[in-house]
Amino acid sequence: MGERGRPVPDGGSNDGESPSDDPTARVAEATGDEDDRTAIVRELYDAIPFHRELELEVLAVTPRKAETRIPFDGSLVGNPDLEVLHGGIISSIVDLTGAAVFIGHRGDYTPTVDLRVNYLEAAGKHPLYATATIERRGENIGVASVEVESGDAVCATGTGVYKLSE
Repeated sequence: MGERGRPVPDGGSNDGESPSDDPTARVAEATGDEDDRTAIVRELYDAIPFHRELELEVLAVTPRKAETRIPFDGSLVGNPDLEVLHGGIISSIVDLTGAAVFIGHRGDYTPTVDLRVNYLEAAGKHPLYATATIERRGENIGVASVEVESGDAVCATGTGVYKLSE
């Protein structure tokens, strides 16, 4: 992700792929690519009261990647002495960002089968930014890895497993 709150086209330099290896792994908002799935996910996510309460923002969704943001809000603090976000908020952004890649592909919600979150350090008074990348996509199950940043630090990583079939 580029400057906070501004998705940048994925040229592949961060994941070892060149643009010619995976031409769909770009943020279409910036490129006009037909594989941009951001609007689909925004529409579905905006319909859910919990997402609105978190002020979850879907920044970008492509066939291989999703980026989201949750602004800092004092009502989401889990430890008032340290003023750090509740772990449930972190696990929520891991889950919602991981699912977004598959939701964009399906055009419909997808249930979470399994979710693993590694809390690396406290998330302070900064917005959370999460980036999910597809690890595997099968006929029935999809797996995404997610990284969450707070300030300039990675505060959590996670893996989500999602059901893709009816």
